[in-house]
Amino acid sequence: MRIARRGMRSPLVLFLLGWLALPLLASGDFWIKKPYQNWNAEETQRITEESPWATTVKLGGIQPAVFQGPNNNGYHGEMEADPFVSYNIQFRSALPIRQAEVRSSQIGAHYEKLNAEQKAAFDANAGKFLAAQFPDKVLISVTFHTNVQNYESQLRNYWASENAAKLSMSVFLNAGKDRLTLTGYNFKDDTFQFTFPRPHVPPEEKVGVEFVHPRMGSVGEQRILQEFNLKKMVVNGEPSF
Repeated sequence: MRIARRGMRSPLVLFLLGWLALPLLASGDFWIKKPYQNWNAEETQRITEESPWATTVKLGGIQPAVFQGPNNNGYHGEMEADPFVSYNIQFRSALPIRQAEVRSSQIGAHYEKLNAEQKAAFDANAGKFLAAQFPDKVLISVTFHTNVQNYESQLRNYWASENAAKLSMSVFLNAGKDRLTLTGYNFKDDTFQFTFPRPHVPPEEKVGVEFVHPRMGSVGEQRILQEFNLKKMVVNGEPSF
């Protein structure tokens, strides 16, 4: 028996849906409601992957036909049915990202089990790391990941061969009406870091990270422009980025 006609919901159903949504709404701004030392592993990961200060962009491609050799052994470099490359973009100069890194280290080191001396040493290093100020620059780190083995080595070779001068015409920080050019570039393992001059923008504006993904097999060259809302990046009353 139906409890409501199509397009309508009973008061009981509406109440239950609203009640179930409360935990989701309440957990959305956990970084405001509790100190970083109390973030759990899932919350820490969320800060670095999908939060006002970080996001992950996934690029897909079309799987080409696999060449069969004389021994009927295909080339397995692109055997994935859904090949992709993803880029995790983080504002490394933002305090919450650095807090998440410290908290991740705490969890990994089983901080609660350390003795007093070990905790003091950990806290001293963490304090210096968190106290860093970036009054004239913005640091943005980008970590790539792919499910195709040979793409990974190609990406590593590509980004390792780049430098600030070569990237200055394709990498930008868009801040309001300004399009800021790259001032520094570093690469290590599967992560590269952009350095930009710090813009002066109103808190109602957005900032956008812009760079180009090179062609990797079936995942073609693509310009990535990812925007971040400064209103959501507020820490202690000011946008943190």
